[in-house]
Amino acid sequence: MTDLKSYELPELEALAEQIQAEIAKREQEEADQARAAAEAAAEAERRAIADAEAARLAAEEAAARKVAEVAARVEARAQAKVEAKALATAQKEAVAREAAEKKAAEKQAAAQEAAAKTAATAGPETAAAAPATGATPPAIPGHVRYMHPSNRALTWDGQGGTPDWIQAWLTTGGTLYALEVAAEKLAPRPIPGSFRKD
Repeated sequence: MTDLKSYELPELEALAEQIQAEIAKREQEEADQARAAAEAAAEAERRAIADAEAARLAAEEAAARKVAEVAARVEARAQAKVEAKALATAQKEAVAREAAEKKAAEKQAAAQEAAAKTAATAGPETAAAAPATGATPPAIPGHVRYMHPSNRALTWDGQGGTPDWIQAWLTTGGTLYALEVAAEKLAPRPIPGSFRKD
Protein backbone atom coordinates (compact mmCIF):
# COMPACT_ATOMS: atom_id res chain seq x y z
CA MET A 1 0.00 0.00 0.00
CA THR A 2 1.31 3.46 -0.87
CA ASP A 3 2.62 5.47 2.07
CA LEU A 4 0.25 8.40 2.43
CA LYS A 5 2.86 10.56 4.14
CA SER A 6 4.48 11.28 0.80
CA TYR A 7 1.22 12.92 -0.49
CA GLU A 8 0.48 16.57 -0.11
CA LEU A 9 -2.80 17.63 1.43
CA PRO A 10 -4.48 18.55 -1.88
CA GLU A 11 -3.47 15.18 -3.29
CA LEU A 12 -4.87 13.43 -0.24
CA GLU A 13 -8.14 15.35 -0.58
CA ALA A 14 -8.37 14.41 -4.27
CA LEU A 15 -7.63 10.78 -3.39
CA ALA A 16 -10.29 10.85 -0.68
CA GLU A 17 -12.84 12.13 -3.17
CA GLN A 18 -11.93 9.34 -5.60
CA ILE A 19 -12.28 6.76 -2.84
CA GLN A 20 -15.69 8.15 -1.78
CA ALA A 21 -16.86 8.11 -5.40
CA GLU A 22 -15.68 4.51 -5.86
CA ILE A 23 -17.36 3.46 -2.61
CA ALA A 24 -20.64 5.13 -3.68
CA LYS A 25 -20.40 3.51 -7.11
CA ARG A 26 -19.85 0.04 -5.66
CA GLU A 27 -22.61 0.48 -3.10
CA GLN A 28 -24.99 1.50 -5.91
CA GLU A 29 -23.97 -1.54 -7.96
CA GLU A 30 -24.54 -3.83 -4.98
CA ALA A 31 -27.94 -2.22 -4.35
CA ASP A 32 -28.89 -2.64 -8.02
CA GLN A 33 -27.84 -6.28 -7.95
CA ALA A 34 -29.80 -6.91 -4.74
CA ARG A 35 -32.89 -5.19 -6.20
CA ALA A 36 -32.60 -7.23 -9.42
CA ALA A 37 -32.24 -10.45 -7.42
CA ALA A 38 -35.29 -9.54 -5.30
CA GLU A 39 -37.33 -8.75 -8.39
CA ALA A 40 -36.28 -12.04 -10.00
CA ALA A 41 -37.23 -13.93 -6.85
CA ALA A 42 -40.59 -12.15 -6.69
CA GLU A 43 -41.26 -12.94 -10.36
CA ALA A 44 -40.35 -16.58 -9.80
CA GLU A 45 -42.72 -16.70 -6.82
CA ARG A 46 -45.52 -15.10 -8.87
CA ARG A 47 -45.00 -17.64 -11.63
CA ALA A 48 -45.01 -20.50 -9.12
CA ILE A 49 -48.28 -19.20 -7.62
CA ALA A 50 -49.81 -18.82 -11.09
CA ASP A 51 -48.73 -22.33 -12.06
CA ALA A 52 -50.17 -23.74 -8.83
CA GLU A 53 -53.47 -21.91 -9.41
CA ALA A 54 -53.66 -23.17 -12.99
CA ALA A 55 -52.98 -26.71 -11.81
CA ARG A 56 -55.70 -26.37 -9.13
CA LEU A 57 -58.25 -25.09 -11.66
CA ALA A 58 -57.35 -27.88 -14.09
CA ALA A 59 -57.77 -30.47 -11.33
CA GLU A 60 -61.15 -29.00 -10.35
CA GLU A 61 -62.33 -29.03 -13.97
CA ALA A 62 -61.19 -32.63 -14.40
CA ALA A 63 -62.98 -33.62 -11.18
CA ALA A 64 -66.15 -31.80 -12.29
CA ARG A 65 -66.05 -33.56 -15.67
CA LYS A 66 -65.60 -36.91 -13.97
CA VAL A 67 -68.53 -36.24 -11.62
CA ALA A 68 -70.69 -35.20 -14.59
CA GLU A 69 -69.72 -38.34 -16.51
CA VAL A 70 -70.54 -40.55 -13.52
CA ALA A 71 -73.88 -38.77 -13.04
CA ALA A 72 -74.69 -39.19 -16.73
CA ARG A 73 -73.87 -42.91 -16.56
CA VAL A 74 -76.00 -43.35 -13.45
CA GLU A 75 -78.90 -41.49 -15.07
CA ALA A 76 -78.54 -43.55 -18.25
CA ARG A 77 -78.60 -46.78 -16.21
CA ALA A 78 -81.65 -45.61 -14.28
CA GLN A 79 -83.42 -44.65 -17.52
CA ALA A 80 -82.54 -48.01 -19.04
CA LYS A 81 -83.96 -49.79 -15.98
CA VAL A 82 -87.17 -47.75 -16.18
CA GLU A 83 -87.52 -48.49 -19.90
CA ALA A 84 -86.80 -52.19 -19.36
CA LYS A 85 -89.37 -52.35 -16.56
CA ALA A 86 -91.96 -50.57 -18.70
CA LEU A 87 -91.24 -52.94 -21.59
CA ALA A 88 -91.54 -55.99 -19.32
CA THR A 89 -94.82 -54.66 -17.93
CA ALA A 90 -96.15 -54.03 -21.42
CA GLN A 91 -95.14 -57.53 -22.50
CA LYS A 92 -96.81 -59.07 -19.45
CA GLU A 93 -99.97 -57.07 -20.12
CA ALA A 94 -99.93 -58.14 -23.77
CA VAL A 95 -99.52 -61.80 -22.79
CA ALA A 96 -102.29 -61.53 -20.19
CA ARG A 97 -104.56 -59.76 -22.67
CA GLU A 98 -103.88 -62.39 -25.32
CA ALA A 99 -104.57 -65.18 -22.82
CA ALA A 100 -107.81 -63.50 -21.72
CA GLU A 101 -108.92 -63.04 -25.32
CA LYS A 102 -108.10 -66.67 -26.08
CA LYS A 103 -109.99 -67.84 -23.01
CA ALA A 104 -112.98 -65.66 -23.93
CA ALA A 105 -112.92 -67.00 -27.49
CA GLU A 106 -112.79 -70.58 -26.20
CA LYS A 107 -115.63 -69.89 -23.80
CA GLN A 108 -117.67 -68.27 -26.57
CA ALA A 109 -117.02 -71.23 -28.89
CA ALA A 110 -118.07 -73.66 -26.14
CA ALA A 111 -121.21 -71.63 -25.47
CA GLN A 112 -122.06 -71.54 -29.16
CA GLU A 113 -121.57 -75.29 -29.37
CA ALA A 114 -123.80 -75.79 -26.33
CA ALA A 115 -126.41 -73.47 -27.84
CA ALA A 116 -126.29 -75.42 -31.10
CA LYS A 117 -126.76 -78.68 -29.21
CA THR A 118 -129.64 -77.19 -27.25
CA ALA A 119 -131.28 -75.97 -30.44
CA ALA A 120 -130.80 -79.36 -32.09
CA THR A 121 -132.30 -81.10 -29.05
CA ALA A 122 -135.23 -78.70 -28.80
CA GLY A 123 -136.06 -78.99 -32.51
CA PRO A 124 -137.53 -82.55 -32.53
CA GLU A 125 -139.42 -81.95 -29.30
CA THR A 126 -141.00 -78.87 -30.78
CA ALA A 127 -141.97 -80.71 -33.94
CA ALA A 128 -143.51 -83.58 -31.93
CA ALA A 129 -145.44 -81.23 -29.70
CA ALA A 130 -146.82 -79.16 -32.58
CA PRO A 131 -150.53 -79.70 -33.31
CA ALA A 132 -151.45 -81.51 -36.49
CA THR A 133 -153.73 -78.70 -37.62
CA GLY A 134 -151.12 -77.43 -40.02
CA ALA A 135 -150.81 -74.11 -38.17
CA THR A 136 -147.29 -72.71 -37.84
CA PRO A 137 -146.02 -73.17 -34.26
CA PRO A 138 -144.81 -70.07 -32.43
CA ALA A 139 -141.09 -69.40 -32.84
CA ILE A 140 -138.86 -70.45 -29.99
CA PRO A 141 -136.78 -67.53 -28.79
CA GLY A 142 -133.01 -67.89 -29.23
CA HIS A 143 -130.88 -69.13 -26.38
CA VAL A 144 -130.14 -66.22 -24.04
CA ARG A 145 -126.42 -66.24 -23.38
CA TYR A 146 -125.98 -62.77 -21.87
CA MET A 147 -128.42 -60.80 -19.71
CA HIS A 148 -128.15 -57.47 -17.92
CA PRO A 149 -128.33 -58.19 -14.15
CA SER A 150 -130.67 -55.28 -13.42
CA ASN A 151 -132.70 -55.20 -16.65
CA ARG A 152 -133.95 -58.56 -17.91
CA ALA A 153 -135.15 -57.00 -21.14
CA LEU A 154 -131.53 -56.54 -22.23
CA THR A 155 -130.42 -59.92 -23.56
CA TRP A 156 -128.11 -61.20 -26.30
CA ASP A 157 -127.54 -64.68 -27.72
CA GLY A 158 -123.91 -63.97 -28.67
CA GLN A 159 -124.65 -63.95 -32.41
CA GLY A 160 -124.17 -60.99 -34.76
CA GLY A 161 -122.90 -57.57 -33.74
CA THR A 162 -122.35 -56.66 -30.11
CA PRO A 163 -125.29 -54.61 -28.72
CA ASP A 164 -124.68 -51.11 -27.39
CA TRP A 165 -125.70 -52.05 -23.85
CA ILE A 166 -122.94 -54.70 -23.73
CA GLN A 167 -120.39 -52.18 -25.02
CA ALA A 168 -121.52 -49.77 -22.28
CA TRP A 169 -121.31 -52.56 -19.68
CA LEU A 170 -117.73 -53.42 -20.71
CA THR A 171 -116.74 -49.74 -20.80
CA THR A 172 -117.83 -49.27 -17.18
CA GLY A 173 -115.66 -52.19 -16.07
CA GLY A 174 -118.14 -55.04 -16.32
CA THR A 175 -117.25 -58.45 -17.73
CA LEU A 176 -118.96 -60.82 -20.14
CA TYR A 177 -118.68 -63.53 -17.51
CA ALA A 178 -120.93 -61.54 -15.14
CA LEU A 179 -123.52 -61.23 -17.92
CA GLU A 180 -123.30 -64.97 -18.58
CA VAL A 181 -123.88 -65.70 -14.90
CA ALA A 182 -126.85 -63.34 -14.89
CA ALA A 183 -128.29 -65.10 -17.94
CA GLU A 184 -127.89 -68.51 -16.33
CA LYS A 185 -129.62 -67.36 -13.15
CA LEU A 186 -132.30 -65.01 -14.52
CA ALA A 187 -133.14 -66.08 -18.09
CA PRO A 188 -136.46 -67.97 -18.50
CA ARG A 189 -135.96 -71.59 -19.47
CA PRO A 190 -138.17 -73.38 -22.04
CA ILE A 191 -140.45 -76.04 -20.60
CA PRO A 192 -139.04 -79.50 -21.39
CA GLY A 193 -141.25 -81.68 -23.58
CA SER A 194 -141.65 -84.27 -20.84
CA PHE A 195 -143.48 -81.72 -18.67
CA ARG A 196 -145.81 -80.46 -21.36
CA LYS A 197 -149.44 -81.54 -21.41
CA ASP A 198 -151.07 -82.26 -24.71
